Amino acid sequence: MSRLYAGVDLGGTSFIAVIADKKGKVLGTSDGPTTRGAKPEQTIDAIADHIRDAAKDASVKLARIRAIGIGAAGAVDPKRGIVVRAPNLGWTNVPLARVLRKKLGPAVILGNDVQVAIIGEHSYGAAQGTKRAVGIWVGTGIGGGLIVDGKIDKGFRGAAGEIGHTVVKEDGPLCGCGRRGCVEALASRSAMERDVRAAGKSKVLAIMKERGKDRMTSSVIARALEADDRVMKDVLARAQHYLGLLAGNVVNMFDPEMIVIGGGVAQRLGEKFVGPIAEVARSRFLRPDNEHRIRIEHAKLGDYSGALGACALARDGV
Repeated sequence: MSRLYAGVDLGGTSFIAVIADKKGKVLGTSDGPTTRGAKPEQTIDAIADHIRDAAKDASVKLARIRAIGIGAAGAVDPKRGIVVRAPNLGWTNVPLARVLRKKLGPAVILGNDVQVAIIGEHSYGAAQGTKRAVGIWVGTGIGGGLIVDGKIDKGFRGAAGEIGHTVVKEDGPLCGCGRRGCVEALASRSAMERDVRAAGKSKVLAIMKERGKDRMTSSVIARALEADDRVMKDVLARAQHYLGLLAGNVVNMFDPEMIVIGGGVAQRLGEKFVGPIAEVARSRFLRPDNEHRIRIEHAKLGDYSGALGACALARDGV
């Protein structure tokens, strides 16, 4: 009987739970919203319920789950199993692993959501088989993860991969970290929404209203592009330029085999999003003679990058 694992991708607005085998085959899923301002205990109760629902969807008993992995948005302490700070959830020093284990039984392994997503892509997706890879995840913010010698590299302090706070325009807009010109302040989905709203004369706001959205989601971006919205096109192209600068810097510093670009926009737009980023990045490589040996591709696991990465985290952590 093969060993099974539960994986949870816990974001600021939603989460998804999956049950998978050691090869990454998804057997059952369940997802739900996260509510900002809800008490941590309420959210953890909901996570536990959805893991049970995913197990039911997979037609397996919870007793067959060897371990549970969780990728949580924000700063985490994996050794203690604590979410140190998750602004989008309103969490500070929440002992997620201990509380969830008490509710369900199996060991719980905790990691940062973007680091866990690149583990997923390295284990089962675009970066499978690579020894050195970098993940760049574009969403509300921009995060990253580093694969070194086939394993996630968390850095000296556990903070490796905060590439969203690489400064690419010193006099640029103010970032949430308090500095100016971080790539997150120039190319995240939040930054793109800010620039679209500031520009005016865009169809984006009408599309958001039509779809009942209060944020410029990836589906809204895709619809605006289909409608040939000039503002959206210009804002996206500017973001792609800065992401290309970031990717070029990453290659010159780290020399990876590949860069995986993930997040909702990359998932929705695919090569249309990644292609221009790769073009700018390659123009910045210091060794252009063999530039195409370094692959720059979008994530292949879609909604499951984080959850399957959490399963791999659980698999390797017990």
